[in-house]
Amino acid sequence: MRAGLAVATAALLLAGCSAPTLTPVTAPSARPPAAAPTPLRLPVPADAQRVRVRWVTDGDTVELRAVRRGVLPRGRDVSVRLLEIDTPESKRPGVPVQCFALKASAATERLLPRGSMAWVQTDRELHDRYGRTLGYVWSARGVFVNEALVRRGLARVLFFRPNDRHLDRIRAAERSARAAGRGLWTRC
Repeated sequence: MRAGLAVATAALLLAGCSAPTLTPVTAPSARPPAAAPTPLRLPVPADAQRVRVRWVTDGDTVELRAVRRGVLPRGRDVSVRLLEIDTPESKRPGVPVQCFALKASAATERLLPRGSMAWVQTDRELHDRYGRTLGYVWSARGVFVNEALVRRGLARVLFFRPNDRHLDRIRAAERSARAAGRGLWTRC
């Protein structure tokens, strides 16, 4: 009887046991990689004009064509320089491609794919000294592109006086990117 009780107890104990789970151990890194920030979606402003993306020239300049009435002429391609930001140069004649320039252009292309719909909002001054239209742009998904590029560390703040409608938001995005060590704030 004693032997039967011992076998039954052992069977019960073994039934509750399972193989130990092994967790891989990784070497700690000097600095954890900065997580990619979630794009901020803002309501598209009521005064923004609906446009179609024709192409991305570089990280901070896009060609747009208005599909609704507004500041931009309908049916004509317009070069729009993203307000309050500056991405590294990739296409300026005589200037070598700068650090993060190609990543900034690629990010802008992902946010504003050729042929997609977007919205553009202007500020107090419509054109820069080169004749480009100045604007804030929202993607088809409602992502504020100017801010998203800065928040990802792919652009710096560049204030185009007197245009300051979204300057505080974009400056806050730059502080966040800098504090997290994203993009330009890692090694350039």
